[in-house]
Amino acid sequence: MEATVDLTEQTAVQILELLQLFALRHYSFVPPEHVIRLQQLLENSKRGSGDLFSNYPVLLRIFTFLACAATPLTMRELGIEIGMPPSSTTRIVDWLVRANIIERVDDPDDRRIVRVRLTEIGWQIHRTGMDYNKKQVMNMLAIFTPEEQEQLLRLMHKFVHYIPAEIKP
Repeated sequence: MEATVDLTEQTAVQILELLQLFALRHYSFVPPEHVIRLQQLLENSKRGSGDLFSNYPVLLRIFTFLACAATPLTMRELGIEIGMPPSSTTRIVDWLVRANIIERVDDPDDRRIVRVRLTEIGWQIHRTGMDYNKKQVMNMLAIFTPEEQEQLLRLMHKFVHYIPAEIKP
């Protein structure tokens, strides 16, 4: 049994190293012209103090959550998803609204609730990024045989679906 534990620990270390390497390279999934266009939109929005663009991973998470949501998210839901307090969430949303990337919409059931969703420009930015990412992944998959691609997909499904939504200590 000791050999299995050692192998599992070695595998975990190797997976963490690969994930860290992938995280360091993840910006290659964003086309440079796409980033420049987004940055220009945000700079033109007169966002005020602070350089929120430097927190690009938060922006990517916002795009992802809004694009994947079945209905527009409430400000509270968005804040929870991106892990930010309400004041920071409001500041980022205000900035993205001024840039015409997202918009606030009324909740059909409760006038006190404000929801947010991507605008057409926001959807265009999201689609452009996803199309580019798809091409990048297809280029990477070219090094694998069809059988290896199937195995990789199966293993990634198993790995990603096992990861808990929130890891608590």
